[in-house]
Amino acid sequence: MPRTHVVSYSELSTFRQCPLKHELSYKERWSRPPKEGSALARGSLFHSVLEAHYLAVQDPTRSAEQRDAIIEMLSIGDPDQTETQELVEWIWRGYIDTFGTDPAWEILAVEYANEFWLPTPNGGRSPYKLKLKIDLIVKERATGHIWIVDHKTCKNLPDRKMLEFDDQFGLYTWGLRQLGKTVFGSIHNACRTQRLKTREMTADDRFRRTLLYRTDAELDTIAIEAYKTARRAYAQTAVGTAERCTDTDMCSWKCDFTEPCLGARKGGDLVHMLTMGGYEVQKERH
Repeated sequence: MPRTHVVSYSELSTFRQCPLKHELSYKERWSRPPKEGSALARGSLFHSVLEAHYLAVQDPTRSAEQRDAIIEMLSIGDPDQTETQELVEWIWRGYIDTFGTDPAWEILAVEYANEFWLPTPNGGRSPYKLKLKIDLIVKERATGHIWIVDHKTCKNLPDRKMLEFDDQFGLYTWGLRQLGKTVFGSIHNACRTQRLKTREMTADDRFRRTLLYRTDAELDTIAIEAYKTARRAYAQTAVGTAERCTDTDMCSWKCDFTEPCLGARKGGDLVHMLTMGGYEVQKERH
C-alpha cells in the first residue's frame, strides 16, 4: 500500500516555485522566525486580530474577552508599540469602520481545519491528503450561499485575473464539497498595507473583497493538478537531489532561502550557510 503523505497548499505552491525550496522547507524543514516588520509578520498578526474579531461576532458573549485580546496583541496605548503593531492597528480600525460586524454574514466557522484526499485522474483516491485551515466560513443571509473567506494583507490590492490563477481556495472549495459541505465559492478579502502619502485613502483604496466562483470542471482540474504536483514532489525522496528553479522575480522577493541557495551554488556548504543565517530544523513545524 502506498505511503500516505499529508500536504498543504503552501507546500504544493512551494514545489511549483522551486523543488530545492520545497526540499529545504518541507522535507528537511529548515526555517527561521519572521523579521519584525516583514510581510509575514504583518500578515500573521493581522490574521490573529481578525480571528479574535470574528470569534466575537460569532459569539457576542465573548466580545469583551476578544476585544482585550486584540488590545494586547496590538499593544494599543502602549508607548512601546512596535511599527508592525501600529500598522496592523491602522488596518484593523479601517476594516472595522468599513465592514463593522458584517451583518450580511452568518459566521459558521473561524479558523476551520480539516483534511481531504486528493483525487487521481480517473477519480480514485490518491495516497495524498491535503490539510487545510480556512480563515472564515460564512453563510450569506440574503442568498443562503456558503462562502470560504480568505484574509490577505498586501502592498497593493489584487485584480481579478490574478486571483483566477490562485488555486488555493478553488482547491479548498473542491475539498469541502467532498467532505459534504455545500460551498458556493470563495471571497478574497484583501487589506492594503501601504499608506498613500499624497491624499487621504478611501475604503476602496484600502480594502477589496473579490467573489470567486469556479465551475465543477475547473474545480476537478485544480484538484487533479494538485495531486500531480504532490506526486512529483514525493517521487524522489533522496535528500540533496532537488534542482533549483531560478527566476529573477521569484528568487528575489518570494524565497527566504535566496542567500544560502546562491552561496551554495557558488560552492559553499549549504547546511553551514543555513545555520549561519539563523535557520533551524524544526520538525514540529508541519
